[in-house]
Parts: sequence; structure tokens; C-alpha cells
Amino acid sequence: MRLEGVEVCLPDQVNDSLPSIKIGFLNMMPDAALAATERQFLRLLAANTNINCYFHPFSIAGVEREEQAKLHIDQYYCDFNTLKSVRVDALVITGANVSKPLLQDELFWTELTGVLNWAQTNVSSVMCSCLATHAAAKVFYDVDRKHLGEKCWGVFAHVRSQQDHPLLKNVESDIMMCHSRYNDVSKSEFLDQDIDVLVDSEQVGVQLASEKNMSIVYFQGHPEYDDISLLKEYKREIIRYLFGQREDYPQVPQNYFNQSALEVVEQYKQLVLASSRTGDLLDLFPENELLQSLDNPWRKSAQTIFSNWMGLLVN
Repeated sequence: MRLEGVEVCLPDQVNDSLPSIKIGFLNMMPDAALAATERQFLRLLAANTNINCYFHPFSIAGVEREEQAKLHIDQYYCDFNTLKSVRVDALVITGANVSKPLLQDELFWTELTGVLNWAQTNVSSVMCSCLATHAAAKVFYDVDRKHLGEKCWGVFAHVRSQQDHPLLKNVESDIMMCHSRYNDVSKSEFLDQDIDVLVDSEQVGVQLASEKNMSIVYFQGHPEYDDISLLKEYKREIIRYLFGQREDYPQVPQNYFNQSALEVVEQYKQLVLASSRTGDLLDLFPENELLQSLDNPWRKSAQTIFSNWMGLLVN
């Protein structure tokens, strides 16, 4: 993390004059994004340089892992029972890949429900991302997320629904935010449960919402994503197409590539569609060229919101 400009300290290097918090981190993202997701959330938690943040990654049963990811988790993560003994102040819970139409049919559901229920009386706040938001809506309000029919992914314009909320201090009025999801909890469903909607979009719905006491903060998108994250997802979907794991060629993330990059993407698509599906075509994917076009207009807003959240935890 130091190589990326994020300060990391050994215990004897901590600034004792600053307040400290302990954050439990439940990482349910798939193996390909496991380590990247750690780095992404660490960057957000490092945004508030006035707080010593202790990061405690943990895992739960039911999230399927290949051997390399299991080794990583065994080395760096604790289990939930151990996490409970740490007396953390707050939790961050990520999204996850799912294989069932209903969340409650997923292998990890019982374990995740246990984490959410435990958190209600044992930590000050839970920051949820993507699927974790939908899980919390189901656990606490019996609200079922709705399938959108097609994937909502890309970078979209949002506005602040509340001007004076403490989580939005110093956040600009017009906000670009990143989404990558097939499901949705609507604005009306949040409001019906007396949950404050803080940031939303006419095009793609709610991005950020919060319980009035901020015991749960709901991100429906991915504030943690890097500028390259959607490109990596797009490439993975193309790989699935090339190897027959999906029938249709994937749609391009909206508002993500500039015009010249879109032309490159279209040229590659036409090459693939005119050829027999083969893994050899993957070598021709113009990843390096597309990397040059990427931007991250959501990072500043995400860092500010996380910094505000952490500040509220120590006050």
C-alpha cells in the first residue's frame, strides 16, 4: 500500500495523539477481485489522515474459493468468531457473486445474516457495498431486491438528495458514481422504511442511503472501484463469451470509455463476431490501449464520504 501512496504503520509507529478505530472487513468478492478489493477499501479508509485505523479482514463460510484464494485468506484473514473477540467499532461488507435467484438460497446466507444481526448490537455502524446492501434490506426489512433484466454498469451522474447530511460534508453537488449490478432496491423502498436516501440518480436509482442513526450505511454501487475495475469486468465477460459461458457478446459499460476508446472496443467486437470463438482472440484484446483512456471521477466523492463516516465514528 505504501507504493500506492497509502500510509501504513507498524503498531509502534502509530501516532498516539490521534483517535483510533477498528474496522472489521468482510470481503466476499470473487477470487479474481479478492486482493484488489482489499486495496480499494484500504485506500478509502486511509482517506481520513486524522484517525488511526486498524483493519481486520475476516471471512465467513459459504463463499466458494479456489486454492490460491484460500491460502491468502488463511494467511491474512480471521474467522467471524475471532473477529467478535477483537471488539471492532464498525464493519465494511463488500459485494459478492451469486448463483441463485434468491439471496437466501446462497450458501453464505446464514453466515452473512449472522454477521448483520450481530453487528446491530455490537458495532456503531456497518458500511455496505452492492450485494451487502441488498442483503441488509432483506434481513432487516424483508425487502427483496428486484432483477433489472440487464446489467446496470458504468459511470452515472448523481445528485445529493440531502444537502446537510454529515456523510455528505464537502461532497460536491453533482456526483459521478460507479455501478455494476443486476439488481436494485428502489428509492421508494428505502424511503418506505424511513431510510434516508442521500445520493441518487434518475437513470440508475439510489447510490447512497443511511439509517437515521447511521447504524447502516448503504452503497448500492461500488465506491471502492479503481479506474480499471470496469475494464477488468468487461474483459472477464468477453472471456466468458469466447469460451461459451455466455451466449451474447457483453454490452459496454455506460459512460466509461471516451469516444476514441469506444471505437477501439467496437473494432475488437466486430473482429470477434466475425471469427469463430477461440481463446486466441483474447491475445488481441486492446487492454493497454484502453487503459490510456480511463479516468476515475468517483474516487474523490467516495473518499470524502468514507472520511466523513470515519470521523463520525470517533465523535
